[in-house]
Amino acid sequence: MKMPGSYGTKFLVLIFLMLLVGCAADYKLDSNAKLAKEYLLQKGYSVKSYEGNYVYTFQRKDLVEMPHKMIWSLQSVKPDDYIGKEIIQERFIVKNHPVGKIYKSKTAVNVFLFEGKVIGGTSYPAVDGMSGWGYSLDGKTAEELVGKNIQEWLVEWEKTYGE
Repeated sequence: MKMPGSYGTKFLVLIFLMLLVGCAADYKLDSNAKLAKEYLLQKGYSVKSYEGNYVYTFQRKDLVEMPHKMIWSLQSVKPDDYIGKEIIQERFIVKNHPVGKIYKSKTAVNVFLFEGKVIGGTSYPAVDGMSGWGYSLDGKTAEELVGKNIQEWLVEWEKTYGE
C-alpha cells in the first residue's frame, strides 16, 4: 500500500540534498583562496562570500595602459618583479572594510597572491553602477599610496614604463 505524499516527500528530500551539496561546494576553497581569506580575516574584515579567482599577467608595455597603471598605482610594491609572471587574484565580498564604511556598502576585494604570498590587491564598493579608480586592498587611494597628485605620478609612470 502506498502512503499518500511519499513521492512528494522523497522529491523534497532529494531537492534539499541537492541544494545542500550545491551550497557546500561554494565553500570549498583552494590553498590560495584559503590564504587570501585568512589574510582578510586577520585584517578584521568579515568575509561574506567568495567570488572566485582570476590569473593576472602583464608585460612591461601593458603598464602604461588601463587597467594596469590603475592597478599598480594602488599597490605598495613595484610591478617589476612580476612582469610576465602569474599573479592570482582571489575575489571576495567583505564587510567592515574602510571602503564599505565610506559608501555604506559591502566591499569587493581582490587579493593578489604570488608564489603563496599576499603582495597586494584592490578594493571597490560592492554597489551596482559604481566605477572609478578604486582603492588599495586596505582602502587607501592612489594619492595616499604614491604620496602625490595622481596626474604627477602618471607622468613619472609613463617615463618609467613607456617606450
